[in-house]
Order: sequence, then structure tokens, then C-alpha cells
Amino acid sequence: MYLLVVVRKTLRLTTYVWIQTMTFQTPSSIPETLKRHAEKHGDRAAVTKLGRDGTPAESIDYRSLWERTGSLAAELVALNLRGRTVLIPERNGIDYVIAYLSCLRAGAIAVNAYQPRANDRSGRLESIVRDSAPALAICSSGTIEACLSMEHPLLPADRFLSTDVTRGRVGDASAPTPTPDEVAMYQYTSGSTTDPKAVMVTHGNLTANLDAMSRLFYREGSTGTVCWLPLFHDMGLIGLALTSLVNGITLHLMTPEEFVMRPSRWLNAISVNRAEHSGGPNFAYELCIERIAESDRRNLDLGCWQSAMNGAEAIRPGTLQRFTDAFGPCGFREEAMQPCYGLAESTLVVATGRPGERPRMVDVDTDALGSNRLDAVEESANGSRKLVGCGPPIPGHEVAILDEDGRFPDEENVIGEICVKGPSVTKGYRSKNAEDSMTFTGRIDDRTGPWLRTGDLGGFIDGDLFVVGRLKDLIIVGGTNHHPQDLEHTAEGAHPAIQTGGCAAFSVEGDDREQVTMVIELDREIRRRVARDGETALETLREEVVKAVVTAISAVHSVRVSSCRVVRSGSIPKTTSGKIRRHATAIACARDELES
Repeated sequence: MYLLVVVRKTLRLTTYVWIQTMTFQTPSSIPETLKRHAEKHGDRAAVTKLGRDGTPAESIDYRSLWERTGSLAAELVALNLRGRTVLIPERNGIDYVIAYLSCLRAGAIAVNAYQPRANDRSGRLESIVRDSAPALAICSSGTIEACLSMEHPLLPADRFLSTDVTRGRVGDASAPTPTPDEVAMYQYTSGSTTDPKAVMVTHGNLTANLDAMSRLFYREGSTGTVCWLPLFHDMGLIGLALTSLVNGITLHLMTPEEFVMRPSRWLNAISVNRAEHSGGPNFAYELCIERIAESDRRNLDLGCWQSAMNGAEAIRPGTLQRFTDAFGPCGFREEAMQPCYGLAESTLVVATGRPGERPRMVDVDTDALGSNRLDAVEESANGSRKLVGCGPPIPGHEVAILDEDGRFPDEENVIGEICVKGPSVTKGYRSKNAEDSMTFTGRIDDRTGPWLRTGDLGGFIDGDLFVVGRLKDLIIVGGTNHHPQDLEHTAEGAHPAIQTGGCAAFSVEGDDREQVTMVIELDREIRRRVARDGETALETLREEVVKAVVTAISAVHSVRVSSCRVVRSGSIPKTTSGKIRRHATAIACARDELES
């Protein structure tokens, strides 16, 4: 049992921390936990790969998972790979899980990656390989063929190890027991504001974050988890896959492509497998609202869904309400929606809504936001903005708000940089520089750390964390702060032809002041329909959209938009988790690289 308490110090500090009312015991390592599950209920399905109908097409039980990862781990140990990097260039499936868990058992450092794609021009995978310098890659035989057939193979053929080759059974003595301080994996950041960096996540970080989530969301007898999120992303790997496996329940896997092509597959998989846990970024819920027909909803039974994680990007109040309205008749309950906040530098989750409670939404004064305050006002008041709370910090962790003066203020409602302290805060980035030393710092405002400065802006209202934007994305016009998410939200609602989640706001330096620029994506279907009438009709639509966006932002935010560019759907650069890459968008816009 935990209690949430407010700890007030004389050093102008207000933090929120969960304190356990009984003796805290350090959680077991992941390998130790999996071994217990293999012994206790070895015949239970550990991981399945779902077919198109949502039922398992392949599966592996806990006993077989333990044996296969043990034999593969023994091979890694024999190759002296403890403490060395091992690449996992695999797609969502059983082989990815086997490769990852084998690294943990062998003490190797797992480098989370993805299977090469023919149309991938991002250079991200090649960058990960250059940065991590893996000694070996582990994946299925099919993926090895794909990697070696690339124009420039990731690694030589003799540095690949297959997950699906039959190996003899090996005893536990061949694999070391990892210590909590050993690095378990490199989790590459999404790169929403900078190039991706390798976050060094230790075994202790993993067990601390998994233990906190398990105590909050899982129960004895939980039925299962459905995951379509990529396993190279921390929300998919840690938030869904590992939390499922350490709790001894069944993990059902889909690919991201299967979800995006037909979002109904996700909710159907939850319904068919009676899964209690699943989730994704805000855009995933929007896709379900927009693209799951009424006829398909009739066949869904979502009454089993207990925890619907919503994180990794800005959480929109309208999305939560529309999703509940659309799928409430299918059994989905509003209190199942679980808004959360986290980042790779703190392993995953930092704060999350309280289990079994409705998401908390508060209307705040927009003028006060510009002055770095969270002042609640009456619902639908003029000049207000509705925010979604991400709940209190997870058990065993502290979260504090750093104001503009570099102080921790002794009051709520102040907006500043979100700072985190606790066992989930990682060792830092693999390649350290001066900026990185400011992110992971030992002391802030005479308060001993280590602290993680997240670069995100937020504040507390009655113990709940509200995230309002990114520090580096902040737009300052006329001495007033404007969060790009606010401008994007207003722009999105200005015209029906604008793509959901398809707006990017950023500032550029003018001759004497910052100038606001907007990039707007047209809805794909609307654009296609209008284009049938010719280029003139399409140009007219673009002009209407620009006028609507400029007018709306001026009216709501008293901000003049200096430039508004209308582009095709999918043109705005985004991270792997769907976040707008505003800096990259600004560069592409300046170079005229965005397709109209």
C-alpha cells in the first residue's frame, strides 16, 4: 500500500512522492522473475503473434521462453559479450522478445532497433549502428537475410546470430546474474528536439520502473496485454511487453503497420483475447475514432479493458471524450483511460493517472499560462484552455518544478521545467557533452539529486502533474510565452480540411522579433476529392485553410502568424512515437522540402 504525500522543505521546494506504508523490498531482476513464472505456470502462453483475425497465429509458453532464452544467452556468454552491445534489428514478434531477454540474461547490452525497411530513408537505423558499434546482431533467419541484402549491410554476415536455430538446453550456471548498476540496454530517444541519443538504462532502472507500474496497474489473474507499438520504442517494450511478462500474463503482439492500415484490428484483438492492458499515443485513439466504422464497432466488447495507456505525445481532452463516446457502447469505460507522462531518460513512466479513476481535466486561464502559472477557471470560461492531468509521480519517485530563476518554488500552480529524482532515472547518455551534464545533474537549488531535467514544461494542481509543452519549443512573442501545442490545437480546429494531428507551429528569427510560422497538412481524402476538380480548386482550398488558421490563431491567442504553409498529409516530420519534430519541420520548410 502507498500514500501520496506532499513534502515541503524550507528550500522553496514542493515535491510529490509516494511512500510505501510497509517495508519496501527491492524487486527481483527480470530473469529471476521469468524463471519463477516458468516454474510456476510454464504451460501458460507467454507471447503470441496475432493473426489478422486477432487470434494467436504463433505462441510460446513461459517454460519454452525460459529455455530458448537460456540457450541463446549461454551462446552470448561463450562469446564474452557481457557488457558489450548487441543489436536487435527485428520486427514485432516472438523473435524480438527472445533476442531481448537473451541479452538481459547474458549481461549483454541490448540495442533496441527495428527490421530494415525498403522505403526507410531516415538513416535512423544506420545511425544507431554507427553510434552503438554492436559486437553482434540477434534476429530471426528471415531478418538476417533482409539485413544482408541491403545495399550497405548493417554488419558482416559472421556477426549475426539467429533466434530460430535449435540449440541444446543449457543450465542456469552458464549465464551471469546481472547487477542493478549494469547497463541493460541502450534506449534511443525519439529525437523530437535533437538527434536520437543512446540512454543507458540499467537493470536496476528497469526493475524499479516495472515494479512501480506493476503495483499500480496489475493484479493476480490479469488476462493479458495487446501491443502494436514497436518494441524498439520504450512505451511498447517496457510499458506493455515487459510489464506483461514480469507479471506472468500473456503478451499478444501485432505490428505497427497492421494497426495503422486497419485500426479496428487493435480493438478487435483486445476484444477477442479479453485483454486488460493496452495503449498508445493520443493519435492512436484518434485513428480509431475516425476510421473504425459503426458496423465494426457493433462486434466489439471492450468491457475487459482495464488500463488504456495514453502517452508519448500531447494528450488532447477532446480525444478522450470522443473515444469514450464512440466506444462506450462497446463497453469501454472512461476510468480505463490512463493518461501518463514519461521519457526514456527516466526509463519510461514518471507520472500516471490513478487506477480506476476518470482522467482529470482542468480548465486553466490562458493569460496565466503566458505568465507561467496554472490557474484553474470555470469550465468553458473565456480565454481558457482544457488540460489533461497525468496524475501524481509513480511510487518511489519525486517530481519537482524548476522555475525561471532556477529555484524549486514552495507552491503549486507554477509552470516550469519538470525535474525527476528516483531509481528509474537512468545513468545518462552514452556520449556525454556539456549539454548532457545539465540534463543529468547532481544538485539543483541546493537539493541533492541526482536529478533529471526533462526539458518539458509543466506544473502541479492538487498533486497531479499537468504537462504543457517543451522548453525548447517555447514561442515568445511580445514578451508572452506561447506553447506550440496550443497554437496547433487551435489551427487544427480552424477548418475541416486540416489533417488531425497535422499542424506544426514554430518561430523563426525576423529582423527585429520572433515570427510565428505554421505548417498545415491537408486531410488526405479531402485533398484527393478536391484535386479531381483541378489545381485551381486545390489552390482555392489552400487559401481558405490559410485564412481560417491565421484568423483563428489571431482571435484565440492574439498572435500574428507571419507565414502559413499548406502541405500534403504525412509531410510534417515526426518521431517514431508520432511527436511533431518542430525543429526538423522548420529546417524542411526553410529548404522548401515539404510537398504541397
